[in-house]
Amino acid sequence: MRVAIINMIRPQAHSSDGITEYAWQLYDRLKDKVVIDLYYALDNLKRQDIKGLIYANTLFKSAIYEIAKQNYDVIHITHPELGFVAKILKENDYQGKIVISVHDFMRFSDMYHTGMLQKAYNKVVQKNMVDGINYSDFVIFTSSQIRDQAFAMKKFDAQHLKQSEITLLGTDYRFLNTKIPAKKKMGITKIGYVGSLTSYKNVKFILDTAKFLDKKKFVFDIRGNGPQKEFLISYAGRHGLTNVQFNQIDEKNFVALYDSFDMFMWPSYGDSSSFPIESSTSRGLPVIVSRRNIFDEEIKRRVYEAKDPKDAAAIIKSLVKNGFPKKRRDAQIKYSKTIAWEKTAAKTLDVYKKLVK
Repeated sequence: MRVAIINMIRPQAHSSDGITEYAWQLYDRLKDKVVIDLYYALDNLKRQDIKGLIYANTLFKSAIYEIAKQNYDVIHITHPELGFVAKILKENDYQGKIVISVHDFMRFSDMYHTGMLQKAYNKVVQKNMVDGINYSDFVIFTSSQIRDQAFAMKKFDAQHLKQSEITLLGTDYRFLNTKIPAKKKMGITKIGYVGSLTSYKNVKFILDTAKFLDKKKFVFDIRGNGPQKEFLISYAGRHGLTNVQFNQIDEKNFVALYDSFDMFMWPSYGDSSSFPIESSTSRGLPVIVSRRNIFDEEIKRRVYEAKDPKDAAAIIKSLVKNGFPKKRRDAQIKYSKTIAWEKTAAKTLDVYKKLVK
């Protein structure tokens, strides 16, 4: 079997981009089982790379015609923003099977429209995703919530949505293969966040939570970069949140970074599942999320949902007072092992085989 994976960014390990990590993990685990080639529009991830995004939606399209001539059995579009690939292939009588992976619908959300340029680009992406789903032979959703959302949106061909399966994102092997250290009681509770600093991630929710907690007993360690970073730093300063720290993500000591936290917060508006949540739960950390988000059912069972920042603060204080229930902690660690990348790759290979009987 010959397979092509098409991604926005060159698939590479630990890129800090979830979809790129997904494409890499599939490639790395399937390359010894099938002949598999990689195609990508951009070599590296760059935030707000407008020129790169324009290139991906213009000149990169010419490469698709050459890919079609290679007679792959399966072409897997791992980045749904490149959904136009499916339409181009089908309209040029490509005879192989086309698979597309769909991870979220944030480009359809008003929360992701920050500025006229971003809004205009999102319109392009929305069309690409609709074409990607409607012209593909099979859809892989990375959570049940995203699949349900696709049916509810009424933008996609129902028959194409029925030809689908759920393959959850895998847990990073570094988190599964490293022993969890015993926690030392320091008298100060450290609450972590690791991710991009954009309005869509709703990090301000964390700062508002900090307002309700004793600055001498609770420290917030926010790791990441993004267009909202300056605003968040300024906001923390204006409200006297001296216990909120902004730091860089330490990729070399990634597991140790999570192990330095006592709890984790992920208040994003629209991540039905996410690597930071999986990384946190695999290390036995309680995770507090915003109820405004719609999480995958498997995730909802393993997080604490807060209706607002005041409620989040109450949950944090309760966990400090009563502890994180051992039964719940053990269950989430056990679950993390059941969604290792090997299983994600194996289920994806089963999809290929089913299509190429």
